[in-house]
Amino acid sequence: MKQIWRRTSTREQQLLLVLGVFLLAVVAFSLIWQPTRQRLEDVERQYQQQMALVAQLQRAQPRSHVAVDTDQPLSLRVSESATAAGLEIRQMETDSDLMRLTLNGDSQTLLQWLDGMERSGVALQSLTLEKRDDALEARLVLK
Repeated sequence: MKQIWRRTSTREQQLLLVLGVFLLAVVAFSLIWQPTRQRLEDVERQYQQQMALVAQLQRAQPRSHVAVDTDQPLSLRVSESATAAGLEIRQMETDSDLMRLTLNGDSQTLLQWLDGMERSGVALQSLTLEKRDDALEARLVLK
């Protein structure tokens, strides 16, 4: 190989060196730079999608505009608000920080009451709704 290199003229050697540097630059661009830029663009696009999802989730979370009276026990708050809404409390069980409750009332009133309870900071663990004649019965677990 060295013999072939020595037999070529200086001008051809310089052209071959320039061609080698050019080929090396093309290979480096196509194998290193371009895939790296593509991955960076993909990551930026994923980041923007995640930020859009975060903003969408923040808009979807209910905002509590009502001041919550945390001095009252949950059972008292629930009982007072259900009575004030005109709902009939069929059953109420308190177990440490959970409360099992069965309510009966007009469907629109019951759903508005549930919405109000969630907005006031009461966490709804489970909910079962059943239609009973003209009323709606709700079995729920609150926290």
